[in-house]
Amino acid sequence: MHRLREKAIEDDRPSPRRRFIWIILGLVLLGLAGGVWLVFVRDSGPAGPPAPTLEALIEGPVSGTVVATQWSSPSALAVDGDRIHVLDTGNNRILTMDRQGVVDRILCETGECAFLLDAPQDMHVRDGLIYVANTEQGEVVVLDDAGTLVQTYELPAEVAGSARATGVYVADDGLVYASDWVSGRVAVFEPGGAFRHYFGADTVGEFEFIEPAGLLVDSGGNLFVAEHGLGRVRKISPEGRELAEFTMIPGATAVSEATDVASADNGLFYMSDNKRSVVHVFTEAARYVGIVGLIDASRRDSPGALLRPHGLAVDGDQLYIIDQRRGLLIYAIDPDYFLLERHS
Repeated sequence: MHRLREKAIEDDRPSPRRRFIWIILGLVLLGLAGGVWLVFVRDSGPAGPPAPTLEALIEGPVSGTVVATQWSSPSALAVDGDRIHVLDTGNNRILTMDRQGVVDRILCETGECAFLLDAPQDMHVRDGLIYVANTEQGEVVVLDDAGTLVQTYELPAEVAGSARATGVYVADDGLVYASDWVSGRVAVFEPGGAFRHYFGADTVGEFEFIEPAGLLVDSGGNLFVAEHGLGRVRKISPEGRELAEFTMIPGATAVSEATDVASADNGLFYMSDNKRSVVHVFTEAARYVGIVGLIDASRRDSPGALLRPHGLAVDGDQLYIIDQRRGLLIYAIDPDYFLLERHS
């Protein structure tokens, strides 16, 4: 009888193989339970800094005190107090609007100014004057708020073919910087209009850039150049030394097309990228920290997607992006989202 009972007990014991399977299943279930718990803890914990939020999308100018027809390939913008100036490249004009897109002034649509602009690509506003990179004429023209021509800065045509002005920036000291797409150099002008030199010509070395576009000069006189052909921004000191390279991939890469560069008081730098349809974000030390927009091409119909971002402007915690296909997009940026270490 005892032998029969012992045999029955032995028969009920799981084989080594079955015990192994049960152990594996137990570990899997334990892992799943742990994952659910971690998700719960993460989701129920304190929220991190919010991602960039699209506050407004202005798909076209709105008629206000003047009739504003649809813009065509807008390429640059400038924020001046409560007004936004948009360079309407395809129509060779400048639209001045409020933050809802209601236009109250159009420059260079009528009068003498109507024959002045020729496919302009960039614009900067300083002390109430509008500096426009008048691309096909190889010059920078300065307009007052009524559209009257105040001054002209002509790029030297020292290479084969005419100069093409594709970027402009006015520094704090009044010097005017203009990028020349043809020669690959950045010209520096005196405030009175006289050509001083190409950047770097009288310092360590004369720089040549690959398809230079948008420009930025910081309070220390450092020059930032968006190189369209290499998809990067280079930072050069006033003495002509290269200080940093802003690029999404170490080294120059043709997977991007840099069109403009902008900086914020919080230490963030932005580079618009035509090819990848995003705006890249960097720290002041040129560390890559993320994007504004959607990198996933399958989501290009999303309200927050960019299609052909070109000009940039920063005002406080707001990033303004002029997209040649979508219009004007205004994002709210919490710098902690990019500057703090984040864990997924």
